Amino acid sequence: MEKTFDARTELLLGKENLKILNTKKVAICGNGGVGSIIPIVLARSGILNFVLVDFDKVDVSNLNRQIAYLTKDIGKNKVNVLSDYILNLRKEADTYIVFEKINEDFDFKIFDDCDYIFDCIDDINAKVLLIKYCINHNIKIVSSLGMGNRLDPTKVIITRLNKTTSDPLAKKLRYLLKENGVDISKIMVSFSKERPIIKGRVVASMAFVPNASGLAMASYALKDMLKLKNEEEISDDFN
Repeated sequence: MEKTFDARTELLLGKENLKILNTKKVAICGNGGVGSIIPIVLARSGILNFVLVDFDKVDVSNLNRQIAYLTKDIGKNKVNVLSDYILNLRKEADTYIVFEKINEDFDFKIFDDCDYIFDCIDDINAKVLLIKYCINHNIKIVSSLGMGNRLDPTKVIITRLNKTTSDPLAKKLRYLLKENGVDISKIMVSFSKERPIIKGRVVASMAFVPNASGLAMASYALKDMLKLKNEEEISDDFN
């Protein structure tokens, strides 16, 4: 077997599926604990076109869990660091960076030619705006729910928003989306079945669960784009 970047990927997915992935474009909104790992694994998996959206800079407190960043990156814009990472990994990749917060003034049209959107935003109002736009414009989206104060990556699943329980973020998101006329049974989410092990005003977090969420979202979307995903794979069992 010839040693190439995609040789092992091609063995698993096939040459034609790899060609399909090369043409896909994805947007990662929120490049922190969940979102920073997504473009890294997708670039390694054959995706070449990325939109990176975040308004934050790398902080020393990010380094215990946000895989893309190192001490040399402290103070830099996350979108720039993540873009450099991708382009150093795959010179043929293309990145479009948006150092901006998602709010009512955001130009959502930048997502119109995307094949998939990854919602890794903490701000509940921004999540609602993004999800509503994607639903109204028939853009595929998967959203991450609360991953803080947890330690068990094996409890992260992909399910429907209306199937989630015991997550304050999910509860509020369900309520706000219903108020905006969004069918929450159509919203796919990354959800942790693990109950938070601590409570506090500041959310505690380590690398295990946020990155598990990002990996689950990336895998789900990749299979969806290749039509490899079956409905039976969506977990509704929280026992």
